[in-house]
Amino acid sequence: MDRNSLVKIGLIFLFTFLSSCSFFIQKPSPIEEPVLFQLVSETEWPILEDDLDQQGLEQAVVQSLSYLNNRSLDKKFVLGSREISNKDILESLILFLEIIKNYPDTNSRLQQIKNNFNLYRTGQNEEPPPLLLTGYYEPTLQGSRTPSPRFRYPVYRLPDDLLFIELEKFSKKFQGQKLIARIERNQVTPYYSRREIDHEGRLDGKNLEILWVDDLIKLFFMHIQGSGQVLLEDGSLIKLSYQAANGHPYYAIGRELIRQGVIKPEEMSLQAIYAYLKDHPEEQASVLNLNPSYIFFQELQGGPYGSLGLPLTPGRSVAADLKIFPPAGLAWLKGWKPVLDDQGQIRFWLPFGRWVCIQDSGGAIKGPGRLDLFWGNGEEAEIAAGHLRHQGNFYLLLKKKI
Repeated sequence: MDRNSLVKIGLIFLFTFLSSCSFFIQKPSPIEEPVLFQLVSETEWPILEDDLDQQGLEQAVVQSLSYLNNRSLDKKFVLGSREISNKDILESLILFLEIIKNYPDTNSRLQQIKNNFNLYRTGQNEEPPPLLLTGYYEPTLQGSRTPSPRFRYPVYRLPDDLLFIELEKFSKKFQGQKLIARIERNQVTPYYSRREIDHEGRLDGKNLEILWVDDLIKLFFMHIQGSGQVLLEDGSLIKLSYQAANGHPYYAIGRELIRQGVIKPEEMSLQAIYAYLKDHPEEQASVLNLNPSYIFFQELQGGPYGSLGLPLTPGRSVAADLKIFPPAGLAWLKGWKPVLDDQGQIRFWLPFGRWVCIQDSGGAIKGPGRLDLFWGNGEEAEIAAGHLRHQGNFYLLLKKKI
């Protein structure tokens, strides 16, 4: 059966099975409060001393501009008592870029920013609400175009039988919600979980493999990061980017390892998870399958790319909840970064402040109190991203009303 036939069948049976498929639909809690933004008084602005070079900042801003130039400028957002649009965000980025290019002196630059912009933060209290800042990176794996006893873990492209059904086309009450599903016996049903794909072989024989890698745990981490690069046996480097997910909720396996007492909360990191699972191969499948979410990749040039389709800039691109924060928006981030010794061990953590652009999202990045900072690739990026789990602060920058 071809894809069009599957779609037609899915739509015919959609309403019949919608009540039984409610677990697909992200319904707001009846006690969930709307996220509010508050204008920050100039006397309460953070010290805007940026710890990174300007080249990366300009690059990130230009990428955000390219995104907004291809979107409807009339789309609205609410920041406190102010309603804004994509046009406001676009004009804010243009003006900010002009200022950082034309005012190299730090003091005059900051004065121009204060003269022309407002800062906003979430929450209604005097103190900013707690923000959990984590990190992500572009992992590097070893792989092959053909399977072998060493390279036996497949990286899959998007399956033909995976369906995207936008529910808001059928009713306004489902605005922004969609089903990710498949058709089985003329019924709409959830797509295969991680267990069904990796350990029950539900995608075997469908010619969906892009390549094969030699480390199941690192492949799992690439699913979490959403992109990666694979070094083939001939020395060529393949860039893989997120194409779609299977629609199942993300589950942090570290939570279970902490619950079991095998990793202490203060020692939790990607590196700690990797070491534990390598030392306990008999537990790998059961632990990894706790996260039913599964990512399908595509092979692209350049990147890595975020969910907005933009190349990510190390240290400048962040992933946030795009139902709350404006995509491609500019913000000020206060956080922490590690200082490493010659052996690649973290000696201590330093506070930092920098301008960042909202250019990505993530399955675990939900609500106003979560943010993920992209660190790039390489060993230092992996260490920083793997260990970063600190409190931060986040302020949106927006051009003042005339």
